[in-house]
Amino acid sequence: MSKLSSLGKYSAAITFLALEFFALMAFNYSGSFVVYGALSLGLVVLLILFNIKEIKAKGLSSVALFYIPLFLFTLLTCLGTYSVAHAKVGDFSYGELVFIPLGLLAMAFSGYLLSLDKHFKIKTFLTVIFSALAIYCLINLFYNIISFGAFYPLVYKNYYLYYNGIKSELPVNDFAYTLEGFKFIEVEMSHYVLYPLLLLSSSAMLLYLSPRKEKVMFILYSAFTLLAIICLVFVPSILSLLSIVVVAILDLVIFLAKRFIKVRKVFKVLLYLFIILFILFYLVYVLNNQSFASGISNLLAKNGLLNRIFNENKLARLYNPILLDLFSGNKFLGFATNELGVGIYEEVHLSGGFIFDSYMTSGVIGALALFLFIFLGLKSFKKYFKLHSDEFPLQATLFLFVIVFIGYSAFFNKGEYALYYRVYKPIYLTAPFMLMVFILSYVICKSHPVVENKEGEPAHE
Repeated sequence: MSKLSSLGKYSAAITFLALEFFALMAFNYSGSFVVYGALSLGLVVLLILFNIKEIKAKGLSSVALFYIPLFLFTLLTCLGTYSVAHAKVGDFSYGELVFIPLGLLAMAFSGYLLSLDKHFKIKTFLTVIFSALAIYCLINLFYNIISFGAFYPLVYKNYYLYYNGIKSELPVNDFAYTLEGFKFIEVEMSHYVLYPLLLLSSSAMLLYLSPRKEKVMFILYSAFTLLAIICLVFVPSILSLLSIVVVAILDLVIFLAKRFIKVRKVFKVLLYLFIILFILFYLVYVLNNQSFASGISNLLAKNGLLNRIFNENKLARLYNPILLDLFSGNKFLGFATNELGVGIYEEVHLSGGFIFDSYMTSGVIGALALFLFIFLGLKSFKKYFKLHSDEFPLQATLFLFVIVFIGYSAFFNKGEYALYYRVYKPIYLTAPFMLMVFILSYVICKSHPVVENKEGEPAHE
């Protein structure tokens, strides 16, 4: 142990290695969850070895409970019939199933370890991931412009491509090219929009940078924001343009809430009202598909407007098969099979919203565990802002990145996004999700600091 403690003087090198790893993830390098999981596991081992002294001094007990929901989610997900059934037909590799718990838990623990590491700077972390995202978005933008030209969704609206005489599933205006692994593939527009939208969350930092005092950082984050807008505008869609407006509103809300206490109170009331309405709407959607709530289902079906909202629309047709009888049989734990022993979700497609897909991939218990982990992470931001352990612009940028990813993924981040390839990537098998897990873990640990008492034992602050 004494020899391991002496390794602490080299921890700066491991911190630099961690930043390199985060850059690869933000760039979506290789597109392989196995690679991300293996790197996460290797990183956490190195961080433990080179930070053993800090771990002994501060302990893990104060934040260990926050990782239980994530552990439960990853365990039920990797063992659930959705994962096993798709692994059998080759949509997932068994390596991916193994790294669902190992990789995600390692990433979460890395957030804890780096929150203790004096060499790790969240400002550098943000600059690294936004730089990598910028390169990735720029490559995708160039490829799309070279292939079709700027504003092609408008120029070629309702045009189709033909491969070997076969008409493409979607018109040209509904898909784009993105770098997947080491080749460009045609993907649904919602998948293309995700990455410049995440890059656009860097605009939160731009609001607080001084062009004179922090000239280099101001220019850099201005470039990030401008590039994100160009990527969304030059490949326009209703979703991309709406995303720009939403991020601009969130930037304004954060800025005003920081400056004016009265405005903060108004936003707080509006936020609680929105959350209550969303939860009620969400519960009705869930209950509408349960046998024990047939009265609610019949009531909704008889009303023309409600029937259109909850049953007769494109989204409802995606969500309802996933939500059907969630509390019956082994669906509750994610081990649902039919009379032939085949996973009943093998042919039910991902809807594009993880708040629905999680029931299919992880069961009710697994989905609720994921929601609880995200809730605890978002709740920790409140204390994180108050403690001022990091500068507010950095805190605001982390918060906006997480909110943008969660908000977008709740409805638009479809896991089956490829047009001519068989791709199954639920949210938990993606690099942005791993970055979100790291950020939430980091914030949770920063908002629950541990100090040493006079006897040298860790004490909860």
